[in-house]
Formats: sequence, C-alpha cells, structure tokens
Amino acid sequence: MSSHHVDAFAPRRMLLAGRDAERVAADLARALPELETRTVRHGPLTEEDAAWADSYVGFTVPPGLERSGIRWMHLPMAGVDRVVADLAGTDVVLTRTVGAMPRRIGSYVLAHLLADAWHLREYAAQQLVARWEPLGPARVEGSTAVVLGTGEIGSGVAGALRAGGYRTVGVNTRGTAAPAFDDVVALTDAGPHLAECAALVGALPLTDATRGLIDAGLLARLDSAVVVNVGRGASLVPDDLRAALDAGHVRRAVLDVHETEPLPAEDWRWRDPRVTVTPHISGPTEPQDVVEAVLGAYEALTAGRRPPLAVDLGRGY
Repeated sequence: MSSHHVDAFAPRRMLLAGRDAERVAADLARALPELETRTVRHGPLTEEDAAWADSYVGFTVPPGLERSGIRWMHLPMAGVDRVVADLAGTDVVLTRTVGAMPRRIGSYVLAHLLADAWHLREYAAQQLVARWEPLGPARVEGSTAVVLGTGEIGSGVAGALRAGGYRTVGVNTRGTAAPAFDDVVALTDAGPHLAECAALVGALPLTDATRGLIDAGLLARLDSAVVVNVGRGASLVPDDLRAALDAGHVRRAVLDVHETEPLPAEDWRWRDPRVTVTPHISGPTEPQDVVEAVLGAYEALTAGRRPPLAVDLGRGY
C-alpha cells in the first residue's frame, strides 16, 4: 500500500464486535446510512457473515477472515500489535482509533508526575498518623521529561507535560523533529538527556525493535528518575526495572501497561511500594472516537486515498 493511494473501495456491509458494537452501529446508521451493519460476537465468523461482509470492526482478527470478503478491518483502539501478525500477507486495509487518547494519556502521566513532585503519597501516609512534616518543595518548572516515542501518544504526553511546566525531550529512531516537543533526539544520542531527566515516559508501540527496549542498559543511565510506561508493557523488562529501583537509578515506577494483562496476582510489582500499578486505564477509547475514526477511514477509502490512521503491516504501526 502506497503512502497516499489505495484502490478505491466503497464499503457497504460491516460487521462489528466488542463491548460498544451496538452503540457504534447505531451511531454509524445515523451518520452513514448507506453502510449496512451487523453486530456479532468476537470469534469465528459464520459462513453467512463471512460471505456478507466487506468490512469488520473488532479487537481481534476473526478466525476465517482470509476466507471472507472482508477487505477492511478497523480496530477500536490505538495499539495494533495483537492483530498485525494475523493480517500479515493479506491485502486487508487495517485502520485504528486514536481520538482523544493522546490527551487522556497525557493527563494520566502529568497527574502521576505532579503527585510525585508534590509528595502526595507521603502526605497521605502522614495524615493517617496525624503527622505534620512539610517535605521538600515541588521542583517541576524546567525539569526534564524524556518521552520514548514521538507519535500521537508521545506527542499527547509532551503537550500535557509542557503545559505542566516540564521541558520535554522526545526520542525516536532518527531524531526526526516533532512539534509537540521542546527537543527531539535519536535514541543513540539520548544518553545525556536520560542522565539529567526527572522522568522517563515510555510511549512506544510494540514492534520487534521496541520489545525489551527499556532494559538494564537504558535504565542504568537514569539518576533517581520516575519511570512511567503507557506504551506497551513488553517494551519494558520487569526484572531490569526491579534492579534499577534497587540501585537507585529509578526512584519510582508508574505502570499502566504490562507484558501480561491482567498482571498475575503473584507478580512483585503489586506489592512493591516503589511501584504504582494501574489496569491499562490511561487511554480509554470512547464509542464516539471509534465512530469518527470509521467515518474518516470510510471517506478516504471511497476516494481511493490511504486512510489517515491506516497501519503499515510491514512496519507494525
């Protein structure tokens, strides 16, 4: 698929699966009456549905898709790593949903960094024992936050952090400029920024290149920083994080994404007081986000243009 052109394709019959499928279908019926919809359960397609549909909305690739008439699949989420491998070698156009997710994730990251800077956890513990002990002043203005990943999510994080007073340095493969950041550097040039940063934020998609990227070597460059991961859990090596906490390279970790979800109850991260675990809630996708993304992709496909949120199956994002 070229970067600008695809064969014109006017979707007419769409299957929708997932928790908001009925709501999304109803909204699409009002906004795009020429598109017929059916809601189905996640899982294998019936022979009738496989023959009827030319497009599909769902969180997973339905078994049997390759034997169907489906030419376009839309994900009601931003992360695509769970489905790219299943679509490899097909001509299916894959699109995804971003919506307000970057802004929501940015607010999550800012909330945790400000809570740390203002010692809110410590003050909450003091309150329980009626202890009056002012701690050090919050140092936010001018503090550096390094963000791994400069795409939509990383840019949303940078926008929130800059508004909160942080200086933001984005890190990507080649140091390609991104307007949301104060500065952008290549990963190979990130060392000095990692050494001085107050926070390191993982906002990476999961690819072969990013799996395990936040490892012992990278974490050892930090000096008592807060690590926040809102990208993909498998980009961070848990045992290396634990060692970096013990060594003082990392002072605190805030983890919203995990290599296994739900995080197993016996995992050390649940009980380590230096770690905050949240259940993958920083970037919820609302039904309206999905509807708007589907409408945008539909308009592009019918005009023979590559949809703005189309995924390059070869690159994995």
